Amino acid sequence: MKKCWLAVILSLLSGISWAQCANGTSGTNCTGPLTVQPQSGNNTQSAITLVDLGLPLLAPAAGQYTLSVASGMVVESDNGNSYHTLMGLQGLQGSPGAAGPQGASGATGATGSTGATGVTGASGPQGAIGAIGAAGAVGLTGLAGATGAAGQVGAAGSSGAVGPAGAAGTQGPQGPQGPAGTIATPEDYSFYYGTGYKASVGSAEVGTFDRDQIDMTNATSVRFIATIGSAALPSGSYAQAEYTPDGTNWFPLSGEVPVTTPNGLYLSGWQGVPTAANGDFMVRIVVLNTGSVVAQFGLRQLHLQFK
Repeated sequence: MKKCWLAVILSLLSGISWAQCANGTSGTNCTGPLTVQPQSGNNTQSAITLVDLGLPLLAPAAGQYTLSVASGMVVESDNGNSYHTLMGLQGLQGSPGAAGPQGASGATGATGSTGATGVTGASGPQGAIGAIGAAGAVGLTGLAGATGAAGQVGAAGSSGAVGPAGAAGTQGPQGPQGPAGTIATPEDYSFYYGTGYKASVGSAEVGTFDRDQIDMTNATSVRFIATIGSAALPSGSYAQAEYTPDGTNWFPLSGEVPVTTPNGLYLSGWQGVPTAANGDFMVRIVVLNTGSVVAQFGLRQLHLQFK
């Protein structure tokens, strides 16, 4: 492309034969025609070099043809019009050349010969079996000793008198407090029963009249259950139980139950009750709507269970 705009510049100057130049207040002014004549013995092509100073371009002027450079590109303004680049469109990419022929495969090396197998040595003769010695004579059996007479059983002694009862010992210290007992069967609390619910954007309580006061002192596990109808909320939305120890600040009590899949019963699974929640506290249910608009969805039932 650089050769193209250089050719354009030289073609504009091809008909120019003579010029006189003088230094002016804004640069060098030449009275045409202008000829670029290389020095004698020059071994490079004639050229006009424009240096990019990174400064604003001269204002276009009517009746003038102005060449300049901006951001490393030659630009032109004619007859007061805006500057435009002299670089043409890029040509189409040529098709790839044909693949060269595959080189010949090298010769396979010779296989070495296998060495001869050694001769197996001969087995030596088996030695003769020695003669069996004669058996010795059997000795005489000794006489059995006489059995002694049994001794007489002695008479039983009389029982001694019962001694007085000893003094009671001192009571030991009280043992440590045992772990809290668990509830025999899960206790179920119903927080909502309806045919649908309008969820605000963000996190909101499912009705302030659906709160419950629950004694969770001895509870060790909790799970949250939600039943959803045919309409669900956007991805990332969920319902969750919360408790408050002071009536103002609310904290998570159960796990998060997704409310993004319609027509089903969904639960958080059993998990440990938070240590700070072992007490008699107020509980509520909140729904997080991750969408950007208020949405009606098929909320049917909400239950909280403890054990």
